[in-house]
Amino acid sequence: MIKVKVRIFATFRDIVGIKETDLQLPSNDTIRSLVQTLSNKYSQGKLEREVFDESGKVQKYVKILVNGRDIDFIDGPSTQLKDGDIVAMFPPVGGG
Repeated sequence: MIKVKVRIFATFRDIVGIKETDLQLPSNDTIRSLVQTLSNKYSQGKLEREVFDESGKVQKYVKILVNGRDIDFIDGPSTQLKDGDIVAMFPPVGGG
């Protein structure tokens, strides 16, 4: 098992009702599994629907970082997590 810290921002925070949590996950778990775990635990599946599109890819304007690195430049939702990783999740941000 690994322990991962998850920081949740803006509207995602409203969906799950928390701003930060520590999760115990199986070794070599992925971002996809982490989002599914959070979604099932805190939002009855709503977070997962907000993060992933119909094909299972991360929505275009959603940003997920692992230790400050955008998962788009690692392995996307298949990015494997390690003990002590810090994951940050940002929803689309609008404004002007």
